[in-house]
Amino acid sequence: MSAPNVLSRAALLLACLPLGLLHAEETSITSPELEPVTSLLTHKLFLRTGYGPDETRLGEDRRSFFSLRYEPSYRWYSPEQRWAKWEAFGRLWLNYDTDPNALQSDEGNDENVSSRRHAYSEAREFYVRRNLLGDDPRFSATFGRQRFSDRFGIWWDDSIEALRLDYNDSFASGFVAIAEKFYYYNSDDNRLDPRDKKIRYLMAEYAWRWHADHWIGARLLHEDDYSGSSPDDRQDFDGLRYGVFLHGDTRHLTSLVSDYHLEVAALDGRLETTQNNGLRDSGDKTGWAVVADVGKRFETLPWTPRVGISGGLTDRPDDSGSDGFTLNRIQSDRRNDPLSYSSRLVSNLVSVNLSNLAFYGIVLETQPTDRTALDVRISDLRLRNRSAQLPLRTTNEGVVRDTGSSHLGQVLDINHYWRMFPLAYDGKRVQLNTLASLSYFKAGSALEIGDDYQLTLGITLTY
Repeated sequence: MSAPNVLSRAALLLACLPLGLLHAEETSITSPELEPVTSLLTHKLFLRTGYGPDETRLGEDRRSFFSLRYEPSYRWYSPEQRWAKWEAFGRLWLNYDTDPNALQSDEGNDENVSSRRHAYSEAREFYVRRNLLGDDPRFSATFGRQRFSDRFGIWWDDSIEALRLDYNDSFASGFVAIAEKFYYYNSDDNRLDPRDKKIRYLMAEYAWRWHADHWIGARLLHEDDYSGSSPDDRQDFDGLRYGVFLHGDTRHLTSLVSDYHLEVAALDGRLETTQNNGLRDSGDKTGWAVVADVGKRFETLPWTPRVGISGGLTDRPDDSGSDGFTLNRIQSDRRNDPLSYSSRLVSNLVSVNLSNLAFYGIVLETQPTDRTALDVRISDLRLRNRSAQLPLRTTNEGVVRDTGSSHLGQVLDINHYWRMFPLAYDGKRVQLNTLASLSYFKAGSALEIGDDYQLTLGITLTY
C-alpha cells in the first residue's frame, strides 16, 4: 500500500473519531437512570412449633406449642433512599400462638409475652428519623418507638419509646438516648405492667475501632424508677449500670484465636422494697457481671469447624436477693448475632437472669455447606450463693431452697440452621431459612426438679 493511501485513510479515521465520541456521549446522556426509591414495603412470615415445658419453665408439664406471625414493615424516604434527609419506619406484629412458649426467642421481656394468649397484634416499632444533621452524614436523630439491642442482650433488648441521637463513621460509632415506656401498643393487653410504669432510662454507647475488625467501647444505662409504692411493683431501683466491651476478628493477627467478645458490666444504685405490711425499705444495690466468648475457626479443615469457649460470672449476692447484679425489664439473656441465628445466652431451653450465676460452655460450630450450620453446645451452670434465689425459670422460681449444693445442672444444645440462596422477584429479595433445635437439661443437685428437654422447629420467610 502506498504512503498517500495510508495517509488518506488515517485522515478519514481522524475525521470520523469526533463523530464517534459525540455519539457515545449522547448515548451516555440519554441512557435511562434507575428510578429513585422513596419507599420500601417488606414482609416477614414466621412459623415456630415444638414440644417442651410450658412457658419454657423448667419442671412444668411438657406439651406441644405453635406460633404463626406475619410481620410487615414499611419505610419511607425523603427525598429518596440514597441520601434521605427524612425517614419514617413502622413494623407490625400480627400473631397467633397456642402457648407463650413459642415466643420465648423473641425480643423483649419474657414475662410480658407470657401474659398474652392466642391472637393479638402489636405496633412493634414506629419512628421518624432525621438524617444528615447539619448536612453531616455521620449524625442522625430518631424519635418514636424503636429497637435497642446488643450482642448478648444484657444491656438492652426491647422496643421502647425514645429520643435518640446517633453518630457513625468508619472508626467510631455511638448514641445517646432518653427513653420511657408508655404503652405496649398491643391489641390483647395494652396497659403496662406495674413493673414497667414510670421508669425513665438514659442510654449511651461509644465504640472505637482501634484496629481493623477490632472494637473497644463503653456503655451506660441510668434507670430512674419514680412509680412509688405499689403491692404489684414491690421494687423500685434508681441507679447506674456501666461497663466496657471488646470484640474483634484476630485471624490476621494471630493463629491461636479467631474471634473474641467480652462484656464487663457494673451496677450501683438504691433499691426501695415494699414489704407485705406496706412499709418500704431502702438500701444500696451494687454488683457486677462478666460475659465472654472466644473462638478458633479452622479454615482448612472440612466443614470449617469453630471451637469456642463461653462463660459468665456475677458477683456473690446476699441471701435476701436485694443485692447483686441483675437484669432489668428491658434487658434479656438473648443473643443477637447479625451473622447467625439468635439463641439464648446459655441455651434455647434454659432462660437465665444474670444474677447469682456462674456458667461456662464449650461449643463446636460447623458449616457442612456454604449456607448451613450444625452446632453443638454443652454448658454447666452453678450458683454463686447456694442460699440465694435461683437465676433460672423453674416451677419454684423465686423460692430459696438451701440444698447444700451450688450445682444447677448441665444443658446440651444441638442446632441445625439452613438458609436458602436469596432470589430476586419483582424487584425484591426473597429469603427463606429454617432452624431446628434440640435442648436437653440435666438437673443438678441444687434443684428439686427432674431433667427436661425441648424440641423446636422454626421457619422464616422474608420478602
